[in-house]
Amino acid sequence: MTQASSLSRRQVIIFALITASLVAGDSMLYVVLPVHWKSAGLSSLWEVGLLLSLNRLARLPLNPFAGWAYSKMSTKTGAVLAGLLAVGTTLGYGLVEGLAAWAVLRVLWGLSWSFLKLGGLLTVMDVAGENERGYLVGLYSGVYRLGSLAGMLGGGLTADLFGLRATAFACAALAVPGVLAALFLLKRIPPDRRNAASENPGEKPSVLSVLRSPTLLWVLLACLMVKLLTEGFFMSTLSPLLEHHWGETISCFGLALGCASVSGFIQSLRWGWDPLLSPLVGHISDGSLGRVGMFAGGCWACAGLLALTVLELPFWPWMGLLLGFLVCCTVMTTLSDALATDVAADSQAVVVITAYTFAIDLGAALGPLGGFAAIEFWGMDAAYLLCAALMALFALQWTFWPPVKRKKS
Repeated sequence: MTQASSLSRRQVIIFALITASLVAGDSMLYVVLPVHWKSAGLSSLWEVGLLLSLNRLARLPLNPFAGWAYSKMSTKTGAVLAGLLAVGTTLGYGLVEGLAAWAVLRVLWGLSWSFLKLGGLLTVMDVAGENERGYLVGLYSGVYRLGSLAGMLGGGLTADLFGLRATAFACAALAVPGVLAALFLLKRIPPDRRNAASENPGEKPSVLSVLRSPTLLWVLLACLMVKLLTEGFFMSTLSPLLEHHWGETISCFGLALGCASVSGFIQSLRWGWDPLLSPLVGHISDGSLGRVGMFAGGCWACAGLLALTVLELPFWPWMGLLLGFLVCCTVMTTLSDALATDVAADSQAVVVITAYTFAIDLGAALGPLGGFAAIEFWGMDAAYLLCAALMALFALQWTFWPPVKRKKS
């Protein structure tokens, strides 16, 4: 590894660790708030669902603002702002009560995450060479998800022992080192390095012309649908899917477990393997196989696994399908991020990355809504077969008419 590559890797790891320390408080809420919602001053479970979705919905208008801010400031400044917001909102989880106050905190966290997600991808853009972009994207994604794993596992245990308030304070304390790392360890890279198009440094196309690029539009649509069908639809409907096939309780190793518990355990496995799998996927996609071929193959695998879930199989083979699909989720998320940075490298990076984060947040927000609507109208099996068919259509496109040029061997 060259000295330049080592320095690039160090900056990406630092930003990923900062993100991990800040995201733990948000991830904690997904396992703690549905149980300890009365401690937050909430009056019903629908308020819990609203609060857990509100930060994603808020990011839709906030992402363009964060993108505009990054066209004026460095990723170091954005990370510091995100850190201060994260510490403040996580402290607020332990101090305030009531839906209105919590809604404000969730919107502020949405802004913090917009700065973090854009900042992480832009850091990769700032420091990565063409042949290491996929690896560094995967490294960033894998490392920061350690924070999600810590927030879900440690947060749940701490809340059961000491309550919501103490857990929020602990997560806020965990976020403070992230702010300090952003202040003292991140390099300040001026934003003007990424504002001009890479291919024509002397000509700066308008934002509208960048957004109307057919290549960008097709990549955004594919990434939106992948996010919608994998993390949006699948993750939100996993518990009902388990109940549909196996009933309210599942017998496993002599224990009768609820579908929600099994679903939480299955999904937590992903946060455990992501730090190893995401960089590996990114590294492979940097090679001769290329991201286009891997993206097409991932779409085919997702389509097949989704379709097979409707079969009446024995428990363990059927669970193997779910774990295989979760692996595909990691692969497709890493490839989507890497494809976005590829397109951004040949255009205005801030504009492209902002559009990309808007697209995947829209997919994540629409996935649960569309998924439960499809299940309500057509039933569980039909909804999963429909998602499989949609994924197969994208597999066909990326196999025979890919919008991005394949890398030459």
